Amino acid sequence: MATENTAATGKVRLQYMVRDPVSADDGRDLLEGWDYKATEAMLDGPVCRRVAVVDIDPDTGAVNAGAPFVPPKKGAKLGRYRIKDPTRPHAADFQQVSVFGAVMKTMAMFEEADVLGRPLRWAFDGEQLLVVPRAGRMANAFYHRDSRSLQFFFFEATVSGADTTVYTCLSPDIVAHETTHAILDGIAPDLYDATSPQALGLHEAIADLSAVIFAIRTRRLRLEVLRLSRGDLRNAGAFNEIANHFGAAVAGDARPLRDLNSGVSFSGQGRRPASHDPHDISEVLSGALYLLLVKEHDDIKRAIAAGAGGLEEEEGGQAAGPGDEELYQASGRALAIAGNKFKRIVFRGLDYLPPGEISFADYGRALIAADTASNPDDDDARAFIRKEFVRRGIVADAGELVSPPPTLALPADLDLDLLVRSDWSAYQFAEKHREALMIPPNVPFDVRPRLSVVKTVYRSTGEAETHECLFKVAWRENRTVDQGGGFFDEISIIYGSTLVIDRDTGEVRALLSTSPRHPSQQAEATAANNAMRLAYVADCFDKGLLEIGSPDVQIQNRTLRLRAMGQMLHMRGH
Repeated sequence: MATENTAATGKVRLQYMVRDPVSADDGRDLLEGWDYKATEAMLDGPVCRRVAVVDIDPDTGAVNAGAPFVPPKKGAKLGRYRIKDPTRPHAADFQQVSVFGAVMKTMAMFEEADVLGRPLRWAFDGEQLLVVPRAGRMANAFYHRDSRSLQFFFFEATVSGADTTVYTCLSPDIVAHETTHAILDGIAPDLYDATSPQALGLHEAIADLSAVIFAIRTRRLRLEVLRLSRGDLRNAGAFNEIANHFGAAVAGDARPLRDLNSGVSFSGQGRRPASHDPHDISEVLSGALYLLLVKEHDDIKRAIAAGAGGLEEEEGGQAAGPGDEELYQASGRALAIAGNKFKRIVFRGLDYLPPGEISFADYGRALIAADTASNPDDDDARAFIRKEFVRRGIVADAGELVSPPPTLALPADLDLDLLVRSDWSAYQFAEKHREALMIPPNVPFDVRPRLSVVKTVYRSTGEAETHECLFKVAWRENRTVDQGGGFFDEISIIYGSTLVIDRDTGEVRALLSTSPRHPSQQAEATAANNAMRLAYVADCFDKGLLEIGSPDVQIQNRTLRLRAMGQMLHMRGH
């Protein structure tokens, strides 16, 4: 019988694998713990209301017994999951506990009050994400919406001259990356059906940056990397290099899966992406934002060294522990603070994303708008982003990242509570403001679930809160294509708009849209993105990844409609 903790506010010590690759040491430093405040029963597995580890034997198909939950003893504060031998990372219970701890910590990063400020929702029906730590033998790991699961695989490889088994569920980079795919699918579900490599590349870039933030928030890894890199994030391989062990095992040499400090660019400055593949072009976006982290770290480090006051402490408002300053001094504290600021900038912009096929420029506009709403008086990070996006060729001009002030004036008697909870009111509102929301005439649209959100912000005046209503509407339009092998003449594309309303004043904070009718959508950039889309779709057909007549590839009235393109990411790479 499963053991459970019925304490509604009990804390549970969750653990996850710190090192990648696995150390040959005695194992004392293989795991790092963090405290999760449980508001639900914690069961053997590990299993909770939102995440369940399902350990299926890849040879027999049988479900292995899960790691047991141990409630806190009388007088103790923390429950925990028992690992028989914490020095054996290849053991089932070690992997069950580690992958669960890493998934839960990744989710917690997004749910914090200064990021999304609310529990996550999945893109599928139901509350529970399934996690399969050993789904089978191959060099892969992926999120799969239809089965509501994260699936991690294992394979034999030679690394540094030694034969070993690589378990992707033990790589904190990979677990954070794949968990973020599931999280982002819940926030922006249209990306899963996108046809544009930039929209799919956004998935990869955010997932890689999430792995970076996860690494920064792993204390022992942070300390070790700063010691080895002498405090220079340009050299900090554990932060800018994604999935070192996996990349080395697959490629046969000492190189990571992706390097965020590689300078990949759409412009003539730096190396161009190797192809239109979403993984390749994702480095343009993730590389631009990684440099923001480097800048913030350098700036804060100099401020600390100069004795500046007023700097927030490290993650969760917790001060550094005894002896930390001796170990990593200004650089370590600066990284904790910079990582928190970076997390807020990168993740909060996701809420402002309009529905539809997002370009990197669309994400940049959402990021700028969200950060402006949170920190209107501090433009330093936004100025860097604008400059770097131009340098990387994401936009031609910095002005493209600033959406025009919305002209939509809301009625003074608009009931925002009713708008949030009533679908009827929401559709009436969208129909009334169809033109302002850039919905084409006579085109059916879909109003997404509205969100009323409260977020913690940090300004020069101190800690504050923002109160917002997020209203999103989506529709489909057809675009003519000059290829299709005689089978189709058009392709169906999802577009949409996001309206951000200040709940305190009733004023519109931002109106962002992927519609070609929005002033921010530059004709040249749109044409370039369309060309990239067509090249990518043609390549998928050529490689046999898309097959006309399959459930996800349908043609009706000579119009191509694709589904689940996001699921193909794991077929093309990681």
